[in-house]
Amino acid sequence: MKKIKLVLVLGLAVLLVSVFVLPDRAAAKYVWRWGTANPGSYGYRVSAFMSDFLRRGMPDYDVTVYPHVSTTANIKNFLVGNLESVYSAEPGLRKLYAFKKPFKGFEPNVKQMPVQSLWTYTMETHILTLPKNKDKFRTWEDLDGAKIYMTKAGYMNHINIFRAMRDINGLKIKHVEVDMSKVADALRAGTIDATAAYTTALVSLASWIKILDVASPLQGVNPTPAQIKKLIAAGFTPAKINMKKAYTRDLGVDELYGVPFYFGYHHGLLFSEEGVYKMLKVFEAEAAVLPKLDPGFGALAKDFAGFQVRGIQSLPEVPVHPGLAKYLKEKGLWDPAWVIATEGTIKAAIAAMKAK
Repeated sequence: MKKIKLVLVLGLAVLLVSVFVLPDRAAAKYVWRWGTANPGSYGYRVSAFMSDFLRRGMPDYDVTVYPHVSTTANIKNFLVGNLESVYSAEPGLRKLYAFKKPFKGFEPNVKQMPVQSLWTYTMETHILTLPKNKDKFRTWEDLDGAKIYMTKAGYMNHINIFRAMRDINGLKIKHVEVDMSKVADALRAGTIDATAAYTTALVSLASWIKILDVASPLQGVNPTPAQIKKLIAAGFTPAKINMKKAYTRDLGVDELYGVPFYFGYHHGLLFSEEGVYKMLKVFEAEAAVLPKLDPGFGALAKDFAGFQVRGIQSLPEVPVHPGLAKYLKEKGLWDPAWVIATEGTIKAAIAAMKAK
């Protein structure tokens, strides 16, 4: 009987050792919490197949998509250490590094800062109204003082179109927050005079804009030639939306201009150089497939490495993750004028952008 008890005790001990000491495949994986904006956003929509590529190409990483109420909310959650990668764009990163609104006062909470890691597509913010308003709102100039849904507060497009219309062109715009799924109703009711919208790579729409496109006829509103000149001088050259590919209806204008910016998924220094390098190699290998899943990846697929270069060129003030630097050096595309991210260079970038 004693021998049986001894065998049972020893067996239990071996079992406990195997549970707590022996490696388990699932437990051995690196946790990768992939931040995005809310389910109505473009970034969330494409995250499903992007994360699937990572799970198959980087099996040591356990990738889980974490949607947030807005892009800004996902950035703040990254800053406090609750995400390994963050959905962020050039306009928001500028605000962040200067700790201006919506990040004003948030600096004491920061445990990590995002640095340039993966650029994936451009977005182009533009303005739409109802066809009945085509004579009233012929250009952006006519929208001075108007009520506009400038996309959801906290979105990067929200920051981008305010920069273009208010900061660069001096227009007084009143943002009215509405339910994304009911923008057409808000236009018809007069709650808003116009809405901002956006394409990805000039051809692809977010889910909520697809709903708007189906729900109502729309009229494009363009900046004036003088306003376009101001945008170009500020470094934000407007791009022509491919209306036939992006929208199902005629928008009442021969050309529709959007203000472009670069969007991506970025990491902090807690994510290893090798991890970011592998991520880039995985997406590079799948680049030809990406536009088949969503046309917004067309420019990335055409020149994956060159797209990373152009993304960095849009925001040279922010340091580059060592993994992206390694990748670009391997391609012979690294510019020695760019700064590789370290704790020191990140602090220097913050100080410099605060001083502007």
